[in-house]
Amino acid sequence: MAAHRLDRDEARRIAIHAQLLDAPRPTDLVDVVDRLTVLQIDPTAAIAPSADLVLWSRLGSTYDPADLTGAIERDRTLVETVAYVRVPRDLPAVIAEGQDSIHPSTAAWLEKNEPFRRDILALLEKNGPLLSRDIPDTSVEPWPSSG
Repeated sequence: MAAHRLDRDEARRIAIHAQLLDAPRPTDLVDVVDRLTVLQIDPTAAIAPSADLVLWSRLGSTYDPADLTGAIERDRTLVETVAYVRVPRDLPAVIAEGQDSIHPSTAAWLEKNEPFRRDILALLEKNGPLLSRDIPDTSVEPWPSSG
């Protein structure tokens, strides 16, 4: 099969379309995140958080940062992972990827602290979402702090 060659204008048009930066603008926040695959969370905000800038550049003036917060915290139509916002159906792949990259010392800590994990899950089941400071440390072995 012969490779198809693109000129710069065609390549630029395809890239802009793939990033949802062409007309017509998308109108649905969850659909934007789904089509982009991930939305990076960057806590450093010189002007605004990067996630808000990306969504505003796609959705325009109809975007309100509270919409992203609501989609994650209230509607649960989006989920926040370590550094990204994704659609919930991507979570099995994220979890599988993370399990393959657990350092042996972390795996050993997790195994020793299985009762701690069960305590946390029971507490969350009983009380719903909690701040980390509201979860008592019942770990068998404390996490080794690097200072």
